[in-house]
Parts: sequence; C-alpha cells; structure tokens
Amino acid sequence: MISEIEPGYRYELVITTEDGLIRYRTGDIIHCTRFLSRADDLLPLPSELKEIPRIPLITIVYRAGTILNVCGEKATEEHIIYALQQTIYEWKQQGITIELCDFTSFPKLDAFPVHYVIFFEVTNKDDTTIKRNDSDSTFDQHLCKANDFYNAARNAGKLGPAISILVRSGTFSNFKQNMIKTVGVNPLQFKTKRLLKDNDHIQFFYDNRLDISS
Repeated sequence: MISEIEPGYRYELVITTEDGLIRYRTGDIIHCTRFLSRADDLLPLPSELKEIPRIPLITIVYRAGTILNVCGEKATEEHIIYALQQTIYEWKQQGITIELCDFTSFPKLDAFPVHYVIFFEVTNKDDTTIKRNDSDSTFDQHLCKANDFYNAARNAGKLGPAISILVRSGTFSNFKQNMIKTVGVNPLQFKTKRLLKDNDHIQFFYDNRLDISS
C-alpha cells in the first residue's frame, strides 16, 4: 500500500481501479525519493501540521523485464540513460548542440565477448559534426561509472565494450508506427521497448543506423 512506502526503496507499481483492474501489475519499477514537505509547491498542504499526510515523491526507474543482465550485472534503464546523457554532455562541451531523443538496446549473445548494443536517436541540426566522435568508448566508460557490477564484468573480461549505434532522425517514430500497424498496439499505450528481443525489431534499427565512421 502507498502508506507503507519508505524513501530510498524501490517498488513495483500495482494498481486497483473501479473499472475492474485488481492488483494489476504495470511493470513500472518506482523509487521513492522522499516525502512531500511544506517547502514543495507541487501540492497544497493542510494548514495544520498534524493533518499533513504521508505523500511520497517517486520516480519511475525502469520497467520490469527490461534489465540487461548477462552475468549478474543488472544494467537498468536508469544506468543506460545516465551513460547516454553523459556522452551527449561531452559532445555539448565540444560545441555540438544535441539532445537525446530515445533509445533501445539488446545483449549481443552471439558475439565474443558478449556485449551490449545500444541504439539511440538524437535531435541535432548537423550530423557531420557528430561523425567525428567516438561514441562507443565514451558511452562504455560512463556505463562503467554508473554500474559497479558492469564495470567488474568488463574488467574481468566477461563482457566486451558496449556498442552505441546512432540511428537516423525519425527512426523511433517509424518503429512506433510499424508496431501500431503490425501488432495493433494502441497509440496511447505504446511505450518504447528498452530491451529488444525480436530479431526483426533488432534488424529494423540496424537498417536505420547512421554512419558515423568518418
């Protein structure tokens, strides 16, 4: 129950509604950061201190079943986002104005050593500037900083360096439209797949990779 949530812990979001959902597992893993206080302007609080309820402030960390976990490292969506954001921050320091648009990933198990493949899309005005950057090593370094277990697996040779592949502008939008047409996904319920498991989906992103070899 929400009254049992404590700061610093993670929980899976389970809901019950008047429309018939009973203990429905959404798959979203949340992290309680703290409780609402009088210093927050997010919600109006009662005037009497004794009437102030326990209102937890939460963030969605990742979705259940989307963890990259080859040898116990458990790299979550949170870890991947951090590494991508730090990589893009370094590009910005070089004068390249871009923002992260979206990403997805999969573990390449048929390679030696096994490694992650991250497909990501950015919003930028000039692709030529981004081609001069080595995104793979930068991303992998930041992922090592974000996840100690991943770093240990890399140092032990159990995992190879992650490969980050920049895809063309509009790739994720096109993927969404394809999913809506072929699978019949409701547009309002569609969520980007953070962990690809279908070979056709993986090939779709490979086919839309942007050449940054130069």
